[in-house]
Amino acid sequence: MGDVISTHLDENRRQFITERTGKILDEFFQFFEEQYPLALFNKIRYEVEENGGPQPQLLQRKTRLKGKVIFSGNLYQYMEVSRKWKNRYFVVHEDYDVAFYDGKMAFDRGVTPKGIINCAGYKVLKSMDRYLELINNSMPGIKGKASSSPFLKWPTEYRTILYHPYGHHYYFCVVSEKEQQKWHAVFQDCVRHLNNEDFDSKKLIPLLMKAVINGVYES
Repeated sequence: MGDVISTHLDENRRQFITERTGKILDEFFQFFEEQYPLALFNKIRYEVEENGGPQPQLLQRKTRLKGKVIFSGNLYQYMEVSRKWKNRYFVVHEDYDVAFYDGKMAFDRGVTPKGIINCAGYKVLKSMDRYLELINNSMPGIKGKASSSPFLKWPTEYRTILYHPYGHHYYFCVVSEKEQQKWHAVFQDCVRHLNNEDFDSKKLIPLLMKAVINGVYES
């Protein structure tokens, strides 16, 4: 049609196009195989850490501090039984479990902690909207909005929530944004370390990459 005249491809031209296309696709798939696992890992990291940007890492160390406290401080914790907020003293040990006490004096005296939080598998949230979104997704019959939450009244706007789809939820708040960011980073690091507790990267990462590329798993 128009001024364009098309001609049938002879065998030589077909072979040339086929070989050229095959070469380009081979080069493309080479880069695809190299980049796809990285893209997949970044996607998983985005889902786990709630965003893809660099995370503050207050607890990053090459070796653990045996028998020592990594981080400690006070947080207001919501008590679900009494439905009240209580100021408690929290301690992060070298195993990245978080223990909490009635106060620093109780910790100094060696009193048994009121509880211990294992952060593996948790999401660390600041937004009540995001928290209720996760609740709504896991419990389709329940819908809620942050502004009309019937079960929780926050004394300050600087909140931190530990959410787990199959575990107990924890609610904390502090009196300043700086404190909120600090504790958010601490809990994020506890989650990251405990999620990777038994992960041998030298052995498992190559196997996972191969499984992603080939669609099979090796044991």
